[in-house]
Amino acid sequence: MSESGEQRNYRILLGHGAANGAGYELTSEKLVLPFLYTAVGAPVFFAGLLVPIAAVAKLAVQIVAAPMISAARSNKKFIALAAVATAMALVVISVTVNAVPVDWLVPVFLLVSMTIGAAGGFYSLAFNDMLGRVLPQSRRSRLLFTQSGLAGIFAVVVALGSQFILPPGTSLAAHQELLWLGIVLILISAGLVATVREPEKIRAPDQAAVEGRRRIAELGHGFRIAFALPWFKHFVIARALFLSVELAMPFFSIHAATFHGNTVTGLSTFVIASSAGLVVGGLVWPRIGARSIRLLLMLAAGVAAVGGVLALIIEFTPSLQSPEVYAIVFVLVGFGAQGILNGRTLYLVSVTRDIERPFCIASSSVITGVVAVGLGAVAGAFAQLQGVGWPIGIMIVLNIAAMIYTTKLRDIRPTPAATKVAPATLEPR
Repeated sequence: MSESGEQRNYRILLGHGAANGAGYELTSEKLVLPFLYTAVGAPVFFAGLLVPIAAVAKLAVQIVAAPMISAARSNKKFIALAAVATAMALVVISVTVNAVPVDWLVPVFLLVSMTIGAAGGFYSLAFNDMLGRVLPQSRRSRLLFTQSGLAGIFAVVVALGSQFILPPGTSLAAHQELLWLGIVLILISAGLVATVREPEKIRAPDQAAVEGRRRIAELGHGFRIAFALPWFKHFVIARALFLSVELAMPFFSIHAATFHGNTVTGLSTFVIASSAGLVVGGLVWPRIGARSIRLLLMLAAGVAAVGGVLALIIEFTPSLQSPEVYAIVFVLVGFGAQGILNGRTLYLVSVTRDIERPFCIASSSVITGVVAVGLGAVAGAFAQLQGVGWPIGIMIVLNIAAMIYTTKLRDIRPTPAATKVAPATLEPR
């Protein structure tokens, strides 16, 4: 591809990624959907399943859809369709949240979360594959880092602007307004990616069925390869413990909604705080990870634990129960979660050989996906029966356990190449 064609694609993908990332921050199943779900009075037990269900759906789709995407002549249609499917699922939430009985909202939210996860699986596979063909390595890394920074800035600007430009009459209207703004951004990203000039792949479409069977067979073979590695068991246990950071955001969102669900600017304030935490994480964590991945993981878990402690302090201190104070919790939790995302990716990229890496990634993702569903259900049950403070307390304990267990991991310094392939994106799509 010519230099001018590469530059054009770079600009288009930069706008696409910034719009898509910002749209996700305004609609995410980790913060926005649980907050909205709790604000309308739905049972909190199921709120803890929103993230695990999305993660499992994403993984399942990636296993099944990889041959289809591999056999396709062009990927941009899959990326655009995944973005449109995500937007349409969110439209369902927005139009039903105040139009149907609360009990009916439970399956609606769960199905929407599953749809978002499945669409994210398609998006991730198709985008990563296309990126390798439309841009050289030097521009890919710069694109992904720049996308994440711009997406965070856009999310903050849009959420902040919504408080002043579009003042709603009720808190529910404010929450829906934020959702609609995110939907618009996601649809804009779909339109942008459709204009990418993508070279066709030379691939025989009839290979898809054969590769599908081969991929499923390789998954079982991959488990045997991964668990034969002496370090892998420790990594899987550590990653399972780090779920306490990755799954924490919905419970903080539920917790915040119990205090500020009826506040007009509450949700937008927390979106701004979470986005700010992610942007700061994108700047700080790669630098720490370049020195020690183990230190990065320990610090990330510690930061998330501090966020949990602050949330519990707020619960028992009425004078601190303002959206601005609780926003600090979301900055800390978003910052910590970004460190875990970077750290676990850097660790696997750095410690595995090329032939082992796909099996280790797939095996650890399957195991932690199953654990995530169980942990989400248990935490949701505690939230329903004992109060939302209980799952936050459980997460704090697991965060501390993760910090201690991380000392069992071999400390390594990633290679420059490994650092580049683990960009601090707002959300792995």
